[in-house]
Amino acid sequence: MKRILTAALLGSLLQATPAKACDVCGCGVSYYNPYLFPHLSKNYTSLSYFHRVYRTQNGEGGRSREDYNSLLLTLQYSVRKRFQVLALVPWQFNTLRNDAGSRSLSGLGDLSLLGQYRVWERVSDKGVRQVVLAGAGVKLATGRYVPAATSKTEDQNFQLGTGSTDLLFNGSYRISLRNWTFSAAGSYKYNTENEDGYRYGDVVNTSVQATFRKEYRKWSLSPYVQLSQEWQLQDADRHVLQAASGGPVSYVAGGVEVNTRRFAFGANYQAAAAQNLAGGLIRVEPRVALRTSITF
Repeated sequence: MKRILTAALLGSLLQATPAKACDVCGCGVSYYNPYLFPHLSKNYTSLSYFHRVYRTQNGEGGRSREDYNSLLLTLQYSVRKRFQVLALVPWQFNTLRNDAGSRSLSGLGDLSLLGQYRVWERVSDKGVRQVVLAGAGVKLATGRYVPAATSKTEDQNFQLGTGSTDLLFNGSYRISLRNWTFSAAGSYKYNTENEDGYRYGDVVNTSVQATFRKEYRKWSLSPYVQLSQEWQLQDADRHVLQAASGGPVSYVAGGVEVNTRRFAFGANYQAAAAQNLAGGLIRVEPRVALRTSITF
C-alpha cells in the first residue's frame, strides 16, 4: 500500500511514519507523509525504518497479507534562514502472501523532493512561540511499476512505485510554551496518471499532536501523542473509477524522541481507530516506525 509516513514533528512539520498514510490502492508504494520526520532547525540526515501490514479480501473470497518493510533516507538542507529543501529516498522489502503462495519485491521506491518555507513566526513576551510552515514538492517515478496482471486489489497495490509523477502540498502550525508543544498539520497529495493509464487516488491527511519535552544535562526526552485522519480518493483505471479503492482511516499514535546535541533517536506506534478502506476489503494493522538522525 503505497504512500505512508507518520510520527512526530517536534519542530514544526510534525511527523508522521513511513508514516505515511496509505492511499489505497497504493497502500505501500509512496512514502510521503509530512508528519513522519521531525522538522529540525538545523541541517540533518536521517535513516528510518517502517513496518506496515495490510490484509486484503478480494471479491472471489480469497485473502492476502501484504508486509511492507521500508528504509527511508532523508536529507534536509537549509538554503536560507526561512527555507529548507528535503529529499526522501526509500528502499523497500515487501512480501505478499495469499492462497496461491507468497512472493517478494525489493528495490528502490519513489523518491520525493520537498521545499519548506517558514511563513510566519512570533515569540511573545511570555515565551510563547508560534510558527507556521508551508511546503510543496514532487514525488518522482523512480520505483519500479509493473502493470497488474489481474484486477485484484492486491496485485495493483503490490508495487515498488506508482509509475507516476505526483504533486505534494503541506502546511503546519505549532505553538510552544515551556516544555509543551502543540501542533496541527495537513497535507494533500495530487496523483497523476501513469503510462499504463492507472491513476492512484489523491490523499488528504490531517493531524494534531501534543509533545512534552523533558530536559536533562546532555540530552532530552520527548514523548508525544497524535491523532490523525486520512482520506483516500478512489483510483481510476483509464478514467474508470475502481470500486475496491479509496476510503477513510482514523489513526491514534504515540511515540518518543531522544535527542542529544547532534543525534536523535525515535520510535512511533500507530493503530487505526476506525477504517473503511476499499469498502472494507483492505484492513490496515498497527504499524511501527524507528528513526535515527544526525545534524550537521
